[in-house]
Amino acid sequence: MKKSEMLTAILVQDRLIRLNLSLLEGLLSEIKADIEESKILADACLDGKEMETYQKAVLLIEGNLLLKISEMLEHVYDLYEIFNFDITFLASVPEEIEREIERLDALNSINTKLELILSVIDELLLFEGESEKLKAILTPFRVYREVIEHSISFNKKVWDLVFQSS
Repeated sequence: MKKSEMLTAILVQDRLIRLNLSLLEGLLSEIKADIEESKILADACLDGKEMETYQKAVLLIEGNLLLKISEMLEHVYDLYEIFNFDITFLASVPEEIEREIERLDALNSINTKLELILSVIDELLLFEGESEKLKAILTPFRVYREVIEHSISFNKKVWDLVFQSS
């Protein structure tokens, strides 16, 4: 790989990692806010069985989804730290940087973790079938699902463009 191609690959990977960090931080913040808003909506709109189902959904969100996103954030921060260290440490040896970027495989790792988050959201969205009110309350999670799907696709497309052109 030529030096210009290597620089392009490094910059693309750097930007994609940072964009995914921003996405995850935003998701974590928004989901926490949505939990609070949905509790108010649920208290006002749901009763009996619908409320029980909603409470199960909130347990899944708080106990699994937020946990997965937090774990993924930590993982991506670690990847970014390793990536930056490797680039700095190996700056004088371009062929080693190339091998390290391939070994680190940050974007595939990120996409794999994003797919895990999608599976938790899919599990959560199964609660929508219980009632139209629950479906309305869980609407933000359908939006988050779409955003994550687009992020996975975007990561793949940008990465493929970089390596198809080299």
